[in-house]
Amino acid sequence: MDFDNALDLFQRTLATERGRPDVHAAMLALAQPDTIGTASTRIQQALARDERVWMAADLHLCHANVIRYCNRPFANVTQMNEHLVSQTQKIRDGEWLVIVGDVAMGEHQLTMEWIRRIPGRKVLVLGNHDLTRSGECRYLSERTLDGQRPLFDAVLPFLAWEDALGQSVFVSHYPATVDHSAGRLLNYHGHLHREVLEPTETTHFVNVGWDVTQGLVCL
Repeated sequence: MDFDNALDLFQRTLATERGRPDVHAAMLALAQPDTIGTASTRIQQALARDERVWMAADLHLCHANVIRYCNRPFANVTQMNEHLVSQTQKIRDGEWLVIVGDVAMGEHQLTMEWIRRIPGRKVLVLGNHDLTRSGECRYLSERTLDGQRPLFDAVLPFLAWEDALGQSVFVSHYPATVDHSAGRLLNYHGHLHREVLEPTETTHFVNVGWDVTQGLVCL
């Protein structure tokens, strides 16, 4: 799937979601061909080398109310954070982790303390809760604990590549439930928490959200 087709699919997907004009405008402003192309190629190449690539969505670190909303098996938010971050410790330093949106909700500096404990080379595919209501994404300027490199190798609204079978792969926080011209499409997504979508004739949906997987997905 080339960038233009992926961008068109993303724009039409946004149009099906609840109106968040500032948030969605900020997502589209970050839809830069070079950034998305480079990150997508790196993930594609890692998979071609049989390296482990991890995915997760909707961690909602520091978000106490998600425990009740999604019936998560935790007594409190600290227990939830500890469990979710401990699950990421299987990721090796050079491996990729793609967080497919909604990494955290809460006081920013506190959430950063937890996110910095997550190992690996991280890509954030933006979800609606990864920006403020005015469209600001604070993760763009965050750096690793030692300050030597950006915390996220890329922060972007979607990824797109072609897999080893020639199938188009599209990674987006919102599921791509609109028509597309990509032939067969594999859509890794989040946002729906516990809901799993049935495949269509052209699209296979994989909800990598924590409330479905109870962990990380290894591609």
